[in-house]
Amino acid sequence: MEIQSIRPYGNNTNFKGIEKMASKNVANLALVGGGGRIGRNTFREYLLAKHAPQGVCKTWDRLKQVMPLLNLVAINMGSMGLKGGKTIKDIGDEDLIAQLRNDSVLGRLPDCIGTSIVRNNDGDVFLKVNSEVGGEETINLVATRDDVDFSKYNAEIMLDATGARTSKAAMSELLDTTSTAKYALLSAPSKEKDKSITPMPTIVAGVNNERIADIKNEGRIASAASCTTTCIAPIIKLMNDKFGVASGYIETVHAATATQFTADKSNKEADSKKRGSFDSMIPTTTGAAKAVGLVLPELKGKLNGTATRVPTTDGSLAVITLNLKNGTTVDEVMTVLKEASTSEAYKDLIAFAPKGSSSRDVIGRHESALVVPESVMMIGDNMAVIKAYYDNEFGYTRSYLTLANEVAKDVIAEKANV
Repeated sequence: MEIQSIRPYGNNTNFKGIEKMASKNVANLALVGGGGRIGRNTFREYLLAKHAPQGVCKTWDRLKQVMPLLNLVAINMGSMGLKGGKTIKDIGDEDLIAQLRNDSVLGRLPDCIGTSIVRNNDGDVFLKVNSEVGGEETINLVATRDDVDFSKYNAEIMLDATGARTSKAAMSELLDTTSTAKYALLSAPSKEKDKSITPMPTIVAGVNNERIADIKNEGRIASAASCTTTCIAPIIKLMNDKFGVASGYIETVHAATATQFTADKSNKEADSKKRGSFDSMIPTTTGAAKAVGLVLPELKGKLNGTATRVPTTDGSLAVITLNLKNGTTVDEVMTVLKEASTSEAYKDLIAFAPKGSSSRDVIGRHESALVVPESVMMIGDNMAVIKAYYDNEFGYTRSYLTLANEVAKDVIAEKANV
């Protein structure tokens, strides 16, 4: 797709579609950290939900249904490697479009979604999006590591995809940077160095939605957990509801992430994650299993796990081993999983991977967990083993945006009462 023609718009930023900013029927989002992996997926899923044709892809169609109340008004793309006082204003239009449209894992945005860069005389930079399905909309672009006040765009929900603000204090500070913001949602696990501090609410959409009502009373901030917790929590909840879970161990075989290195890097400590990610299976730790205790308090202290990073770009696997309180059989476990996969409550959470599939086959799937049917087994009457693939980027982001859509309901309700 060719880059569309670009022309200055003077000082007028009232583009077609920007009237949604004042709408009482949607909640306006500001995406912070839009240049990272989760940020890129968040941006892409939003565009697919608004602008992709119906009926082309089952996952795209589902995205339209899970985030109808969201309107993206601004993206902070991070520093983008800018140095020497340069800003996003110094990046060429074609370079910006290339970074927004192209992705090594997900490929290019569909050509049916048009994108172009527009600038006003003040140097503000905007992404203009247009399609036959969604019409036109305009998104403000900035690139900085500093906090940005997006109140002039009436941002109401702050989405933090940086992975850096994991404490209550940091998320509260982000919320305070924009006077119009009502909520801030973290796309990472909540972490507090001071263990006396109660973590912010941790919510996996569809698993513990009853906690969404508590966000307003707990600082209007929340964590959407991690990609691995989002995968394992629905299965563990289901097994606990049906059979009772006495204890469990989870091993995640996880795709490499941006925190790793392409070649060995010296460090004062012996850290396996400093080894080259292209060549090794790298054992490391994970808090995903323990984090299930934040989502399902009745299982707190009953679960633990470890992780192994492997040289793939995306698509991971969770091996869930559960000691069940009530004895069962493989057939009963499979029946419970299959019934859940077609139920209203679990249709976005649990699906089945086609027989003979690999992790590559789940990239771009929106479900939280795709059970590997040939791997489900029982050891004795009480130990269940379930393997599940998950797209640790796209699938997790769908859950993240589903949570944002739930929070948007409260934002819209508050506007209706003004």
